[in-house]
Amino acid sequence: MHDDRETEVRSLFAQTRVDGRALVATLRGPSIAQRESEIITDVLGMEIAKADALCLYLVLDMKQVEFLSSMGIGLLIDLQARAKARKMKMVLANVGSKLDDLLRLVKLEKVLTLCRNDSELAKATKKK
Repeated sequence: MHDDRETEVRSLFAQTRVDGRALVATLRGPSIAQRESEIITDVLGMEIAKADALCLYLVLDMKQVEFLSSMGIGLLIDLQARAKARKMKMVLANVGSKLDDLLRLVKLEKVLTLCRNDSELAKATKKK
């Protein structure tokens, strides 16, 4: 359970913090393949499980990520399911053009919320 103080968890490939009503995870790239996916799954899985009822969003900051292998894509699907089980909406923030093209190629924009800039993120997380 998170308290009012900002808590932060760091690993080699992900850094998490609570920001208002969102659990924010900054993923480190430039690519996420099998090794990175396993580590990120472990770290974020624990953080999602610990998130209290005030966390309505899981925001993955993808600014440093340019490529996802099939394991990286599987990671997103797994995190989406975990977030949904906790009644959290998952949002991908700062999605660059290469990553956006890849996610749209595999039709993930139909199941994930992709935000390319701060205004899209604010809209997706209902911030003003």
